[in-house]
Amino acid sequence: MFSRIRIIGWNTFLDVARHKMLVIQFVFLGIAMGLINLFGHFATTPSLEYRMIQDVGLSVISLFGFLIALFIGSTTLRDEIQHKTIYSVLTLPMGRWELYTGKFAGTLLATVVNVLLMLIVLMGMLYYKFGVIWSGFQWIALFMLLEFSVMTSMVLLFSLANSLITCFSLSFLFVLLASMAEHVKHLVLETGIPLLGYITDILYWFIPNLGNFNIKYKILKDLTISYSFAFSALGYAIFYLLFLLALGSYVLKQKDL
Repeated sequence: MFSRIRIIGWNTFLDVARHKMLVIQFVFLGIAMGLINLFGHFATTPSLEYRMIQDVGLSVISLFGFLIALFIGSTTLRDEIQHKTIYSVLTLPMGRWELYTGKFAGTLLATVVNVLLMLIVLMGMLYYKFGVIWSGFQWIALFMLLEFSVMTSMVLLFSLANSLITCFSLSFLFVLLASMAEHVKHLVLETGIPLLGYITDILYWFIPNLGNFNIKYKILKDLTISYSFAFSALGYAIFYLLFLLALGSYVLKQKDL
């Protein structure tokens, strides 16, 4: 069982790596080099220039991370279904949940590696220009990887929809809601409408709160991250990954293939 899942996951990762990952990294490398040359003309001090490159670089990684999650998550399993190659896999002594779990693991690995490579490129360029090791890099890396792991898993689930437009629409909607969960909940509390608050509380338990992983601004302000907070975020991410895995496996099992 685990060997089949591992093989599917690794083949999925290699397929993404062969066709998509290098292009993404070269594009990001070009943008990062442009940032280093650009902000040197605007910053009045080296520390301000460092902070500007760091801040904007993380914003670019967040944008690229979302596009990577959307692109990889929406095509990995969907291509198998559209090209009919999934039928040859399903003829093997393998459950659909094993196939989905393997695809799940492969897409997560591809997203994690992409985001981690971009963070390493940014850290390397900051060190090359300023000779300073990025303080708090380990926390930034951990929380961004958790965020994009959950995001990719959501997109993979929506890729089981009948159309790519539906997948993209649901992905954008849920990622937007997940990113603004805390703000939406606060606004609903301000309205003072009990029914709306009750509905929001229910949705709050099903839609992951990506705000739990957004610590970029805390790190940029040199605030520390406690280990208890990190373990709490890790547990929250694992819970939602398992939930999305179980839900996606069930949906694929019910799908008429």
